[in-house]
Amino acid sequence: MASRLKTIGWLACLVVSASACAQAPAPTSALPNNVQVLFLHHSTGENIWNGGVAPWFEAYNASHRTNYTVTEQNFPKESPYGWENFPYDYWNIWVRHAGPRPWQEEPTLEMLTRRYGLIVFKHCFPVSNIEPDQGQADVASRDKRLENYQLQYAALKEKLRQFPHTRFLVWTGAAQVRSDIDPAAAQRARDFFTWVRQKWDEPGDNIFLFDFYALETDGGLYLKPEYAAGDAHPNEAFSRRVAPRFAQRIVDVLEGRGDSGSLTGGTISSDAVPAKVAQAKPLKQPVAKSAVTPSAKVAGSEEAWIFDDAEDSSRFARNWRQGATYVEEDNQHAIRFDFSAGREEDWGEYGVHRIVESRPLTTSHDISSYRYLAFRVNTDRPLDLTLKLVTLPNPRGDRYQPHFGFAAYVKTTGEGWQWVVLDLAALELGVEGAGAYEAAGSPTRPERLTLASFALHQRDANAVFLLDDVAFHRERPAGIPE
Repeated sequence: MASRLKTIGWLACLVVSASACAQAPAPTSALPNNVQVLFLHHSTGENIWNGGVAPWFEAYNASHRTNYTVTEQNFPKESPYGWENFPYDYWNIWVRHAGPRPWQEEPTLEMLTRRYGLIVFKHCFPVSNIEPDQGQADVASRDKRLENYQLQYAALKEKLRQFPHTRFLVWTGAAQVRSDIDPAAAQRARDFFTWVRQKWDEPGDNIFLFDFYALETDGGLYLKPEYAAGDAHPNEAFSRRVAPRFAQRIVDVLEGRGDSGSLTGGTISSDAVPAKVAQAKPLKQPVAKSAVTPSAKVAGSEEAWIFDDAEDSSRFARNWRQGATYVEEDNQHAIRFDFSAGREEDWGEYGVHRIVESRPLTTSHDISSYRYLAFRVNTDRPLDLTLKLVTLPNPRGDRYQPHFGFAAYVKTTGEGWQWVVLDLAALELGVEGAGAYEAAGSPTRPERLTLASFALHQRDANAVFLLDDVAFHRERPAGIPE
């Protein structure tokens, strides 16, 4: 195997140049810490990207004194080439039409490798719709068959190895949901991705894998329903879980661990400070919805700052914007949200959301000494809730001034009152506009709170949503089960 790889590498040098090949870094060596990375994708990849890849790298660079630049783009574009990124299409653009000029406005490898030290590319889930072989393999065929895929991948491997200074990270293909593919095609898809992992990928060269298929299927044939967004696109929760694994896999390849690290990015650096999504663990009260008893209110002290406990309507933190009212429910006070009356905001592929937020404090409150945010919720159905803690540079100014905030993604059970406890050091950063975040010292967690907002998808806008006992704590509040 080693001699074969050396021979292939030598042939690649003839295409590039002997001197360039001699200087190419070994796959086990680290690339410069300012290398540029390009992620080529369509909608599935975009979901994972939006799960937090960019903030993860911002935090990683800050904590490791690196300057990795990771950018993304659609490839190929919808026009003029067409919205297809299957094995045929990469072969067609990069092998069949290789050269220093773009093909139908799409960059070739000769163009991309001049700038990027790592190129990541992937296929969308229709790649799994593989038809039976016909015994007539054709590298130039668009037909989705194992025999054609394998020829196209073989040609791609030969081409990628012609650029020894650039590393390539290839995703195993995205899976289909059970309802959109027959079992035989799903099995052929698994056979192909297994072949890619066990046969096509070889140690010692400049090509590496990210086993996305394994993450989506957990060893099965289909995208697991709990990971799907209705169709075969990954949902938001799954995207946010996979994003740091993908980012870690990129780092492993950049730092010489491409052949030794986990193909699913499972070895997360313990000393990294990645921007993580707080997967808030719902903590359910052991009482029935019809017989909720008042909880013990959090005592105001230096150890806790009560944002709102719904008991004293004169408190400034209780002045919510449109969509929130104070009610008495099951003999206790609470805040009832009517998201249908809240502000509407289009979140692109994640759909239209309704938002209810508190009025900005006249002076942002210093919460830097608090580690946890705890609150109780009661909903009439399971909900996916987005909570944001926002910092406005000028609390009295326009709501849409450049600002930033930190978000948590909370799932409610719909089974009565439940506690949610969030670690403020593990929320996801979001920045709107330029300058405000940097001027605040680029904090890695919420430090000054101007307002809090809650968002639900518009389809759930009519859900019953009650909130109570919202407080910030220095220590994890006692009496709430882990």
